[in-house]
Amino acid sequence: METAGLKVVNVSLRVQTRGGIETLLALNRTLPFSQMFVAVFDRAPESRPDYHNLNVNGRTTLGAIRRKFAAALAPYAGSVVVYHNAWALPLLHQGDAAARRLAFLYAMPDFHAREVAACAGLIDGGLGISPGFSASLLRMAPELGGGRTVDLPLPIEVPAELGSRRGGGEIVLGYSGRIERLHKRLDRLPDFLHALDATGLRYRFEVLGEGTLRPELERRLGDRVRFHGWADKADFWRILGGWDGIVFFTEVEGGPIAMLEGMRAGVIPFFPRIGGSAGDFYAPQVDPLCHYPRGDIAALAASVHRIFTQHEGRLAELRARAEALVAHHTAEGYRAVLTDYLARASVLPRIGAPGAPMRRRWSDGLPYGLVKRLAPWLLWQH
Repeated sequence: METAGLKVVNVSLRVQTRGGIETLLALNRTLPFSQMFVAVFDRAPESRPDYHNLNVNGRTTLGAIRRKFAAALAPYAGSVVVYHNAWALPLLHQGDAAARRLAFLYAMPDFHAREVAACAGLIDGGLGISPGFSASLLRMAPELGGGRTVDLPLPIEVPAELGSRRGGGEIVLGYSGRIERLHKRLDRLPDFLHALDATGLRYRFEVLGEGTLRPELERRLGDRVRFHGWADKADFWRILGGWDGIVFFTEVEGGPIAMLEGMRAGVIPFFPRIGGSAGDFYAPQVDPLCHYPRGDIAALAASVHRIFTQHEGRLAELRARAEALVAHHTAEGYRAVLTDYLARASVLPRIGAPGAPMRRRWSDGLPYGLVKRLAPWLLWQH
């Protein structure tokens, strides 16, 4: 679809970030039309013409956030404004001067129920990265029918050369992503390793990523786990390609991209039954054992043991199946679907409330840090 004259503003909590969100934002920057990226909390602002940082901190008042936002978007009036994870969209929308306003949700719509309800009447469409996202969103917001939603294929860019598995009887398992308790539940890693030890499986475990739990896990686990930190693309694929299995403990996901990247490298995934994510869609198609009951670490350890005590021919079959399932997840496919959707969304009849002069709110004088701790609902009020 024609993109001449299309202007898009991407609003994200952070533009300088790592993991799956970094992958998506980097690809978004390659789309064939004018774009701007507005960060709320980046701590080390980039110096580039398509980027603006609001430099919000805990002391910034809600009123100041709204004024900073309106000033940042004023030069881009008439754009399609995409709110990544819909953060504070009801608080900010009056200042966006958007021609169309879209919510890009990274997790399943059920998890975003608060955001979806708060955005009713404000948005013109929704984007998601989970298979079946549109159907789920439309059950919650039927007014977004008629081509106003899209299921984006998570992008995977695979290098020409991958790492290779060593074999020799030792299984290499890993996790890739943020090392956090919130959502990712990496606090469950020690219990998983203890349960896996009890099965007698010979293995080693590696972690790609960073996060606040890393120091505690390193202290508790010692040299039982190798922590690689964040790796550049070449090292990431070299390390990932050497794994036999990739394990997730998450409670909230739309992807995860890391799981699909692992599958593309022939790594067997293990994912909890959280519902509505790409992990829920693909893991049971590799093998039903790969889709374990949410939070059941003993069941996960038993599944890993059962999978990797099968003969090599069966494991080769599972690796090939995992790779084939996600072969269509390409950067080119993601760019094509997203470009077409944004072009279509820009000309659909508007149903979201237009921007308007900002009216003063009683909460404008409250600092963000206080609101986040004691009254986060104020971020979701119209």
